[in-house]
Amino acid sequence: MLKTKHPWIMLASIYITQYIGIAFILSAAMAILRQQGVPLDKLALLNLAVLPMVGKIFYAPLIDKYKLSLQGKYRSWLILSNLGMVLLLLIIGTMDASQGFLGILGVIGLYVFFMSLQDVSVDGLSCKLFSMSERKFASSVQFSGNLLGNIIGGGLLLIFYPWLGWQGSFGVLAGLTALALIQVCLFKEPNTTNNVSQENHQYLFKDINGFMAKHKSWFVVLALYPFVSTWGFALLNPILVDGAWSLDEIGSSIKIFGSIVGVFSAMLAAPLITKLGRQKALISALVLQMAGLCLIILPAFGYTDKVTVYLAIVTHFVSFPALLVISSTIFMDNASVTSRKATFFTLQASFASLLGFVYSWLSMAVAKQLGYGMTSLLGAVISLIIVGLVWILLYRQGPDTRLQLDNQCN
Repeated sequence: MLKTKHPWIMLASIYITQYIGIAFILSAAMAILRQQGVPLDKLALLNLAVLPMVGKIFYAPLIDKYKLSLQGKYRSWLILSNLGMVLLLLIIGTMDASQGFLGILGVIGLYVFFMSLQDVSVDGLSCKLFSMSERKFASSVQFSGNLLGNIIGGGLLLIFYPWLGWQGSFGVLAGLTALALIQVCLFKEPNTTNNVSQENHQYLFKDINGFMAKHKSWFVVLALYPFVSTWGFALLNPILVDGAWSLDEIGSSIKIFGSIVGVFSAMLAAPLITKLGRQKALISALVLQMAGLCLIILPAFGYTDKVTVYLAIVTHFVSFPALLVISSTIFMDNASVTSRKATFFTLQASFASLLGFVYSWLSMAVAKQLGYGMTSLLGAVISLIIVGLVWILLYRQGPDTRLQLDNQCN
């Protein structure tokens, strides 16, 4: 077995595989099905297929506590989850999406369940492997890997879809996920004491309530800001399909070009946090996200020329990955002082993710009734209000004392 304290390549591979499948499903497959005439309200259900990720908070404590019969607590869960992901991707590839949409939706939901098991397991492993001074870089690697998965799953595979087809595309996704599985099998997890596993889990819900009460302003922020990130951008794929963009143009613009911009954004987020502090960095990224949403108004009203669309894409991907890294760092700050680090990290991340997917679904459902243009305008107005509320909630908590933690870690 390969035993190393910092298995960066393995972790990067896992983070990439977290997104290649879901990126293809939520972006490439959505564009393909829209081109086949599937209505918006039916396509919106694809966003609800990711709801199993919400359950992470319920089984994160189990992953923290129990070890399967394989070497390493988190490694054993990673083997189980990656194996399930590979098999389910192969199964989806054999299904006819146009004939059994609800059936394929159920299998996708099961795939997302295994993906969320993988997500919790790798977060727990990262907390176990990395010191506090290394975690900012680990967060950047995580979201950079997710964006590379976005490029492969939502971009490259969409470009090659005419040659690969439905079954071939999911076969490629399964093969790439299997590469990460092989690396996990070759890895030997170090044996260290995990404080979370020694906790009395009968008090879990009491501890969750206490944590949320302590950070109630932050949870209000988590409930609000995903709207700014998801409302307008969720409409861009169907807007471009209806605007006569080809599938390869959509894939290369959003999933390849946009994600490349996002990789640099994720890597530059750590120095931005150090320079501005958590609160100012979060507000800055959120304001830029609002600008990206406003720029989608023009394509929503039919102005789908490349300059306009690419400007909206750049603005979104300059700010969104940075927003994720900043948020993840705050998640770690809040969870690091508790004995249930993985559980409370997952609680915050799952809460924000759930609202993001709900807002994505809602935006397409509203667009079916009001049209793309009015839906985007409505989103811009609400986003302006949200940014103001987030600014008030963050600065009501006092000075950014978390910056001192950064200075200690550098």
